[in-house]
This record gives sequence, structure tokens and C-alpha cells, in this order.
Amino acid sequence: MDWMGIGVLVIGIAFAVLVVILIKPLKNLGDVMENLKQTTEKLPNVMDDVTGQAQLILNTSNETIGNVNQQVNEITPLFKIVGDTGEAARSLTQSALSKTNTLKNNTGNAANLTRREKYQGLYGFLSFLFYLQQNKKEVKAEAELLKK
Repeated sequence: MDWMGIGVLVIGIAFAVLVVILIKPLKNLGDVMENLKQTTEKLPNVMDDVTGQAQLILNTSNETIGNVNQQVNEITPLFKIVGDTGEAARSLTQSALSKTNTLKNNTGNAANLTRREKYQGLYGFLSFLFYLQQNKKEVKAEAELLKK
């Protein structure tokens, strides 16, 4: 045998040892590739399922938003009515408060008149009635405004 034959024999033995050593990792790599193939074969079906569910969720969300919008549109006039009622009640309360303050000031003026003139007892009461009679028209007008 010459040197070339010995070199080829050493290379052949080294290659055989390398093949024996790499058999198990190559087999594992083959298994991984097979599992990857199975997973990628299932992937389109999984994506179809996920897409279908996402589409169903989006359709349901759109319906829900449509229902909410419809209900808000139905309730909006009710809120306007409540707002108008509140504004009317505030206006009426403000008017009643104004009339009450005016009446309070007027009766306070009558009380000051009785104190200033030093009317006592029956005379004070009679002067108060006279004062109310003088302002009877104004009191009736205020009472009618309060009734409205």
C-alpha cells in the first residue's frame, strides 16, 4: 500500500466514526423536521379557525355598538325633557324665591313701621292688616305667579 491508500483509509475510518457519532443528532434533527412539517400542515386550519372566531367577535361587537347607538338615540329626547323640566323647575324656584324675598322685605317694612310708630297690641295688628290690604293686589299677583 502506498501512502495514498493509507490516507484514503484513514479518511474513510474518520468518516465512518463521524457518521456513527452524528447518527443520533441527525435522527433527532429528522424528528424535529417531521414535527415542524406536522405543525405547518395544521397551521392553515388553525388560522382559519382563529380568523373565523375573530370575524364572529367583530360582527358581534358591531351589532352591540349598533344597539348601543340606537338606545342612546332613543334616550336622548328623554334627557332633553329632563333637562327642560329641571330648567323650568329652577326658573319657578327662582321666581318663588324672588317673590318670597319681596314679601319678606314688605312685611319687614310693616314691622319697622309698627316699631317706628310705637304701635302696640291691637293698634300694631290693625296697622299690619291695613298695610296688607294696601298690598293685596301685589300679593295676589305674586300668588298667581307661584301657582303657574
